[in-house]
Amino acid sequence: MLVVLSDLHLTDGTSCETLDSGAFRIFSERLQDLAVRASWRSDGQYRPIPRIDIVLLGDVLDIMRSSRWLIDGAKPWGGDSTAEFTQRVGSVVSGILTRNLETAAILKSLSRRQTIRVPAMASDGKPTFEDDLQPVPVRIHYMVGNADWPLHLADPEMSRVRGSIIEAFGLNNTPGKPFAHEPLEDTTIQAVLQQHRVFARHGDVFDPLCFTGQRDRCSLADIILIEGLTRFRFEIQHGLGQQLPPSCQLGIQELDHVRPLVMAPICLRQMMKISCPVTSLQFEIKNCWDRVIEQMMPLIYRIDRESPLGVRDLEEMGSLLKFRCQDNDGWGERMMNWIRKQGIQKSLSKRALDESEFRNRRAKHIVFGHTHSDETVPLDASFADGFMLSQLYFNSGTWRRVYTPTCGTESWREFLPSEKMTYLTFYCDDERQGAAYEVWSGILGTAPSPIRRIRVDAAQSAMAPKSRHVQSAPLRYPAKSMNLGGHSIPAPPTAVPSIPSTPVRPANEQVPQNP
Repeated sequence: MLVVLSDLHLTDGTSCETLDSGAFRIFSERLQDLAVRASWRSDGQYRPIPRIDIVLLGDVLDIMRSSRWLIDGAKPWGGDSTAEFTQRVGSVVSGILTRNLETAAILKSLSRRQTIRVPAMASDGKPTFEDDLQPVPVRIHYMVGNADWPLHLADPEMSRVRGSIIEAFGLNNTPGKPFAHEPLEDTTIQAVLQQHRVFARHGDVFDPLCFTGQRDRCSLADIILIEGLTRFRFEIQHGLGQQLPPSCQLGIQELDHVRPLVMAPICLRQMMKISCPVTSLQFEIKNCWDRVIEQMMPLIYRIDRESPLGVRDLEEMGSLLKFRCQDNDGWGERMMNWIRKQGIQKSLSKRALDESEFRNRRAKHIVFGHTHSDETVPLDASFADGFMLSQLYFNSGTWRRVYTPTCGTESWREFLPSEKMTYLTFYCDDERQGAAYEVWSGILGTAPSPIRRIRVDAAQSAMAPKSRHVQSAPLRYPAKSMNLGGHSIPAPPTAVPSIPSTPVRPANEQVPQNP
């Protein structure tokens, strides 16, 4: 049995919140159930599966999404010494592992403590529930994407960083070897995928914002994330943090969930209309954003001259990112046109058709990640000697927060957040009674914000029912700023406690009539 998941984006907490460990407890429970069901075979007999392989298909650790990169020193795009850059990566990775101790312990228990156990097989081909459960060996394999690409570097110093990850998560990877970006780079991963007739890669190679043609260097998205969005949030927190409404501060903290990242200023504009109605503060936020972009663009031009980033029309992008160069009408459409010119697509199903493993029929299932949008798309069905070969494309989605645009009005108003969780399961031979695959995708609606939000659209009809306030617990954040090597990273703003709801009239109480 093969399980694929990707885009967990575990962070060190200095830039944004990390994934809750409760998602991994749910995953562990589901994996136990999947192992029992997979042990039932096509002939109706019960035979415990020999092994479970879990492939982490990239962007599991989000090394780029850390405020530590703002500290003077080695940068992902700099010509700094290998030792200095490796030390900085090691610092970020150490922060991620420390921030996600419970998550790492759950994953490690799967492979090292054999927490997945199934009933043994009786002589009549049925499970023996009376006897002790027998453990199922679990191997966890790590592949890199665009957010954790430094783990692909062949630098011997990076082996110590990889070794700490292998120990923390109980991985099957070899410490002395770079983590694979393509299946061909790891013979064990390639053998597992071929056994299940699966071809899998992260999918960042199809996104020119996140891939420059080689996986051992940074991309344009890394520069925008660190020198654009992360620096903007840092300056806002130091300059305007006490003046902004709490809802606006939280909205700025959530901007890194926007995909693609170049759409961040457009979402920022929309967020300000709703949560920051003071015109003077909007003006200051826009000026701060434009100032950061103006400081960032010369760096991008220099890096592109030294080693092309693989993105066209950088000057147009620099103009589209700034508020002062835009009007309110058509900004989003112009940005989307620029994104389309880069060849970026919402779905990678068309790219799956170009894979050699699909064309030569060796793979039944083509799996990508990266887009954060889970998909199952039929690609082709071929017939030979009375047998049918079905080939499908899967996207493994994400375990990160996803923002979905509302559609209740004619114009775009706001994005609503939800926590997503997707994993793919592929069966070998007659496992799961001959089923080929199984897809599980869950959505958890986030708790309503306790912060008062101001609507700027037209009021509803007076006859429409009024919504009742829902009381929720205040969000919890670190009480103090963090100090990283002399560089102060401010804590997110404290949430405003929710307003107690007004008493609700009992259902059996009659409404008094006016005389």
